[in-house]
Amino acid sequence: MPDPSESRPYGQYAALIALYNLIFGGFILLYRRWSHPLERLSGLDLAMLGLATLRLSKLVSEDEITAVLRRPLVQVEGDQKKPRGHGLRWALGKLVLCPTCTGTWIAAFLTYALHLFPRYTRPFLALMSASGISQSSDAFLSLVYTDRDLLRDEETIIKEKRPRSG
Repeated sequence: MPDPSESRPYGQYAALIALYNLIFGGFILLYRRWSHPLERLSGLDLAMLGLATLRLSKLVSEDEITAVLRRPLVQVEGDQKKPRGHGLRWALGKLVLCPTCTGTWIAAFLTYALHLFPRYTRPFLALMSASGISQSSDAFLSLVYTDRDLLRDEETIIKEKRPRSG
């Protein structure tokens, strides 16, 4: 049996693309018949969609707490994660391990929910957006502190190499 990482399951990838587009088509049909005063998207809605998608895609793809949900599709060997099995299972594992890929699906479902059920979706978006801001802030601060520590280390090395004058 060939190694799944060597032969890509293009048929299953095509099926996932078709499913994504089929769901989108279903949303469009529902949306055409739906008339709701809260259905318009504002700039704030778009920002919340982006931040919530950021947070949820990381939650699904990487966070430890959701490892139990990824387990049927992903195997962990040490620090490495890779898709299990082959065919559709492997393709879904690959999808789940990619925050950008997962984010595309999550963004779609959040957008559909926001249009179809805005009153219930907006509080969820606010919650996930706040978490997304926190995640982004943590990442930014980590970069700042890492750079600060590197600069301090370089400064210490330079001071140690300077000839001492007596």
